[in-house]
Amino acid sequence: MKLSNLITPGLIFSNLVSNDKDSCLMEITKNLCLAENSLNFELISSLIKKRENLCSTALDNHIAIPHAKVPGINKIYASLSIHRKGMSFGSIDNKDTNIFILLLHPEVNGNEHLEVLRNIANLFSKKEVISEILKETGTFEIYNIIKNYE
Repeated sequence: MKLSNLITPGLIFSNLVSNDKDSCLMEITKNLCLAENSLNFELISSLIKKRENLCSTALDNHIAIPHAKVPGINKIYASLSIHRKGMSFGSIDNKDTNIFILLLHPEVNGNEHLEVLRNIANLFSKKEVISEILKETGTFEIYNIIKNYE
């Protein structure tokens, strides 16, 4: 499943303000839960923080994919958030992270979430995708960049 099938321009948040990892996780979780009001913020923020404490979900190339299995949901939820200045998030290349893809998936969904993770990693391995997204501020334009590169 492609990222563009999971998000809409309304699930793209282009101006994160958090200055540390824990605040960032809370901010991106809150944004998704406000947009998808059936989601339980307390439960999801706890699960995301617990998963992140196992090891950082930051990859290289300025990307992080915080994710968690969430009991009680029956589909995959996703959002994309951008921190314009970038922040330390424990990336494997020791560079600041600018783009956060929050991914929530049901406890029982086979390997579909692994396919989504793979597609996201492949999409954001292209430096031009990151560059174009970071230059853009409009959520519709960011969505179209993602859709065009998938």
